[in-house]
Amino acid sequence: MPPSIGLCSTKSRIGSKLTSISPKRYAMDVRPVKLMLIFGVSLSVVRAMLQWAAPWPLKLIFDSVLSHHPLPSQLRQLPTAPLARLQILSLIIIAIAVLLAITNYGTNASLANAGQKMVFALRCRLFDHLERQSAEFHLRHPVGDLLSRLGGDIQAIQGVMVNVVPIFVENGLTVLGMITIMFFIDWRYSLIFLSLTPLLYFAIRHYLAAIKLSQREARNVEGLATAKAQEVLISLPVVQVFATEEKESEVYAQLANKALGANKRSVLLQSRFIPLVAATMTISTTVVVYFGARAVVLGHLTPGDLIIFSAYLRGIYTPIRQLAKTAGMLGRGQASADRVLEVLNASSEVKESPKRIRPKRVEGRLTMEKVSYSYDGSSLALKEIDLEIKERTMHAIIGATGSGKSSLIRLIPRLMDPTDGFIRLDGVPITNISLTYLRSLIALVPQEPFLMSATVWENICYGSSAISKETAIKAAKQAGVHEVVESLRDGYDTFTGERGGALSGGQKQCVAFARAVAKTAPIILLDEPASGLDVATEAVLLRSLEKLADGRTLIHITHHIDTVLEADSITLLSKGEVVEQGSHKDLLALGKDYFKLHQVKDFASVQG
Repeated sequence: MPPSIGLCSTKSRIGSKLTSISPKRYAMDVRPVKLMLIFGVSLSVVRAMLQWAAPWPLKLIFDSVLSHHPLPSQLRQLPTAPLARLQILSLIIIAIAVLLAITNYGTNASLANAGQKMVFALRCRLFDHLERQSAEFHLRHPVGDLLSRLGGDIQAIQGVMVNVVPIFVENGLTVLGMITIMFFIDWRYSLIFLSLTPLLYFAIRHYLAAIKLSQREARNVEGLATAKAQEVLISLPVVQVFATEEKESEVYAQLANKALGANKRSVLLQSRFIPLVAATMTISTTVVVYFGARAVVLGHLTPGDLIIFSAYLRGIYTPIRQLAKTAGMLGRGQASADRVLEVLNASSEVKESPKRIRPKRVEGRLTMEKVSYSYDGSSLALKEIDLEIKERTMHAIIGATGSGKSSLIRLIPRLMDPTDGFIRLDGVPITNISLTYLRSLIALVPQEPFLMSATVWENICYGSSAISKETAIKAAKQAGVHEVVESLRDGYDTFTGERGGALSGGQKQCVAFARAVAKTAPIILLDEPASGLDVATEAVLLRSLEKLADGRTLIHITHHIDTVLEADSITLLSKGEVVEQGSHKDLLALGKDYFKLHQVKDFASVQG
């Protein structure tokens, strides 16, 4: 199994604990919700100001109602009667509580909705990014692991954006204001409270980094487990026939157990982190309350001052406690954000040229000049291929398995780009042509037909400009497969099922042929389309080749020499190199490798 993308370093500062999931890293996802974020943050500021003001009415009740301390000069307009003053201050407490509830709802709703929409945009962007990656990228990365990033990792980010970020925005503002006010009240007690902050800082830094690391390992292994599950379920008939269910279950269980171990370490770290934070905050608060109460007894501080100071201590304690409780979710979100960013930051090997053009007229002439390709950077799958395919002709490429035929055909629609050399369409380098436009000029009939979970006629119209049942019927007739489709259970309305599982191999290939015709592209690529088919279906598809080639450039890849006799030109590949080129008659006349292959085919037919 190809390795998943490597781990990132967790040696990051605690001050950037939300960096990987912050809006700055996802600027294009933030723009649509910018106003919602501004509104949510503005409400957070209002809520923070209310939190700053909330303890003061209680201080005034203790100092100016229950005791006889004078009111501040700004509040001398309050009634002098203690009960009247108590009623007004109580109403102010209730009003602040109501406003706090309203702003709390508004803040959470705005920031949570913005987070949901950002994650939705991120999910769509990640999917779009995966769609546009080269064939080489997808060969390196298991599909199951990519699906894990698209599913579980995105959900983990969503959990942070919806549940954690609003808490940090709101409480961050509250803490900042409260510490400032505490210093104005009495800087000495503030310093006492903050004396244990360095210890708390390093504890948070250590535990969050360790939690993120364990969560990252868990997410990576979970991705591999998902890839293994997908591989087994797709290949289930092979697994069952070869009786390897127990072996595959053991492999899956080992991966799942490794992920379980990483998750358990994360839970254990969090279970240590929470009481450490609580103990540190309790010690700090107790020390401040002790010295504050002592100052009240000595008459250096009023009871109201001690109450407001204690209220601010609780206000500071709340977000730190919530950080401890959400450390697991935060670590998982950070690890998932890193995994998603790794994919988003992976630039495609197939790049759009800044000069990209859209030729007004396409004849379909293809030329290859010294084209080489390597999958691993060392050995060459294709070696300096020189090839010319004239417009509106049928060109056959033959060769044994592993000769490089499929690699060659992948280069034409730029599913991957050559390591060296150039490919031109009508004399224009295909790298200079708009990638979307280039692929719109090409239809493909692969060896293993890929069908969508839809009706047969919808699959035939897939990728064509006209989408209708009539278009599908017309294309099937042109491809010569109308009778095959009509014989299906519900004809053109037959539902193909996942991966076309409701159809036989031959039926799927007939649909793929009709799909290529329906696209009306000037270039058609056939990658061993008759491989593994029964004789009758193969005869139907071979008869349709002439119709497919009518007025188009058709490139037919095969290892069956009897399917290329009518081709205008033939190229024989061996170990990634061009061995012979020419027409059927010309190659027979040479009496070399092609002649030998033809003789073997004739001998096999006589023996049969």
